[in-house]
Amino acid sequence: MNDYSKWDKIVDSDDEKEGEKIERELESEKAEGAQYMRELQDSVEHFLQRNHRVLLKGDGEDSRSDPYRAPELVRQAQLPYREVNREELRVLAMFICLTHFDDGETNLSRHPEILEMVRHHRWLEQDPGTLEFLCRVHNLNMKEDAPKPTTKDVRLKAMVLSAINTIAAAKKAKCVGGLLELINQICTPTTPEAREHRIKWQKKEFGKDALFDSLFPDLRELKDKEGDEDNDWTEVYVMIALIVVIVLVLVLLVVYGLPGSMGARPDRTDTTTTTTLLQAVADSLGGLKQEL
Repeated sequence: MNDYSKWDKIVDSDDEKEGEKIERELESEKAEGAQYMRELQDSVEHFLQRNHRVLLKGDGEDSRSDPYRAPELVRQAQLPYREVNREELRVLAMFICLTHFDDGETNLSRHPEILEMVRHHRWLEQDPGTLEFLCRVHNLNMKEDAPKPTTKDVRLKAMVLSAINTIAAAKKAKCVGGLLELINQICTPTTPEAREHRIKWQKKEFGKDALFDSLFPDLRELKDKEGDEDNDWTEVYVMIALIVVIVLVLVLLVVYGLPGSMGARPDRTDTTTTTTLLQAVADSLGGLKQEL
């Protein structure tokens, strides 16, 4: 009969002990990372709250000031920023933590969490006031009369820029599908346009453009008007091209005649047909002009 008592004293191997040790270390690092994120979120939230109060105070002072002074003209052109509540400030703080990355790094490895957050809180992307609020917070700390920033405030301001870059990128890149479409492009860029967008994302150029638009809203409106004028000129060019094509067709018809009439003697029927074609072309041009 076999004796299995010798197996009772078997101890775990060194490999098993090492595996358990690594697992404990990973769990510890995960817990420490979660704790760090909570503390960072709290710091960002306090930073946003403090700047939100300054913005509200500034709006109150502006309402009592001279309405004819020059700065008022600029403020009238500015987009209204979102009046965030306590819960939304908490969401914004977490969004800023997720989207931040330092120079030479990227936040695209966290794109599932970023997209999930935007999906649950649509106002982050869809409300222009959210982007304007973050731009105002960032620009508020750039003023000459602002208190001397601490090292912590400088880092928090840089984190806000990362969030601005994330929100503004889709519109600046003209992605009709929003942030989801843009991230799908730049995560694995396969076209020159996608690679250009990836570079702008990494350099935070989308965010810098949004800050410029917030600081100088009059220039933004002028740029938008120029874009509309460019579209109008495009329609004019298309109309001119159509007219040239139609004129060439008419010249060919007058010179060579209609198909099937080569070598035939021109008669009253050909003249009537040509006149009818000219009238039809004139009617078409008139309708095209009305549409444009």
